[in-house]
Amino acid sequence: MTGNRHTCGRWRATLGAVLLFAASVTHAQIQAQTPAPVPTPGLVAAQDHPPVWIARSPGHPTLILLPTIHALASDDPRVNVALASIADGVQAIVLETHTKPTPEDTQTVKRIGFYPASDNLTNHVSSMTAESLARCARDSGADIHAFFQTKPWLAAFAVQAVRLHQWHWAADGSKRVHFVRTASPLVFPGIDERLEMLAHRRQIPLIYLETMEQGMQLFDEMPPADQEAFLQSVCAGLRGAKTPGEVSYESFQAAWASGDAAALEQLANARYPGESDAHYDFSQYLFTRGTDIFAATLAQDGYFYGKGPILVAVGAGHFFGDRSLIQHLRDAGYTITPPALAPQPGTPHEVAAR
Repeated sequence: MTGNRHTCGRWRATLGAVLLFAASVTHAQIQAQTPAPVPTPGLVAAQDHPPVWIARSPGHPTLILLPTIHALASDDPRVNVALASIADGVQAIVLETHTKPTPEDTQTVKRIGFYPASDNLTNHVSSMTAESLARCARDSGADIHAFFQTKPWLAAFAVQAVRLHQWHWAADGSKRVHFVRTASPLVFPGIDERLEMLAHRRQIPLIYLETMEQGMQLFDEMPPADQEAFLQSVCAGLRGAKTPGEVSYESFQAAWASGDAAALEQLANARYPGESDAHYDFSQYLFTRGTDIFAATLAQDGYFYGKGPILVAVGAGHFFGDRSLIQHLRDAGYTITPPALAPQPGTPHEVAAR
């Protein structure tokens, strides 16, 4: 299964909040379809361990930095075992934002992501006709009236939500492959959601780096060309087109489970043949601007106090590049140990002792 690169980034709560635009699926239905995973010890191979960076600074708790994937290609038991091992012994878990949207979040999305009644989507998208936009809404199952009142980035998320959670591709004999409804989701709860459950189970603090207001403003301030490229991409995907820049969830998951940081970087940041400037800028904008928000929150919180270690888990795309989370921490005086030299999962107490 493929998706846009930002799906290893920051969209989990946003995707849930925009489900009100899909006519026949609700967040409650999706939650019912995806039971909470329970870690199953003993099913992870010795060579399977996600990449972690270790950040140290005098007078502050040690930070275990873990890239996440907000959607997973399968209910892989290696993910549960690895997360349980990494989170064992940490004193707090830090995530981008909460994974289950509240009614207040939905109102925030509507306030920021909707045009007034005097305006609509067709006035802001030049590369798609009103007919093609309506076809995209119908193909996704979204409410057409609401769809045309949304801004391009929110319309794209509405389509993406249905595409990920309610449909799958099927071949009917000799006929072409087509989209059909299904009761089963294509993706399973992301790493963030599993870490939230682990924190609740262990009764340790959960800390969030971004509010829904900040996240929606980030999308709303995205360059118009980038928003349009995102919408074009997901609408084309509904009809089977594989657009440049689409990457495989399976590839992300395999790189994560094996600790292949170089592969994660390649998947997140590579410029793919035929990919437009706007489509590439779309993913990079989300990574860099989002990372700036995370870094500002960390600095505002004084990089935490008390004992460690503290697990900081944000989307994989925020770990690479000149404005990565790693570079922000270096600039703040942290010493960073890369994955190849960092202790393997299961030894957080050793990390805390150093």
